Amino acid sequence: MYVRDHARPVFHAALGLDPTTYDYQVFHITTEIARQTFPVSLDLDNPSFRKGMDRFLVIAASLDALKDARGVVPKIRRLGLKAQAAATFVRLYLLNPKRHELPADVRLAPSW
Repeated sequence: MYVRDHARPVFHAALGLDPTTYDYQVFHITTEIARQTFPVSLDLDNPSFRKGMDRFLVIAASLDALKDARGVVPKIRRLGLKAQAAATFVRLYLLNPKRHELPADVRLAPSW
């Protein structure tokens, strides 16, 4: 979602939205919903989380720049970028989550 939304700046500008602000608002809403049924949630305030998401943007832009390139070197470069994306995903996956108590009445309710 984060990379896709940043790849369409004209669309978001037409809506009057900053993609980063919008995406983090969606992250916070979905995290509040998840807190209703799970004892852990993403630590969206962790600077490493934001760095990882921004790293995905850089990788996606680099991959997009190479999409029409032919030859061995661009293929190796694309493979390296995909490995960087995988490593970034693993780092984000391994971030310590926020732990919290489950509510007494576990149910899904709107959180916005």
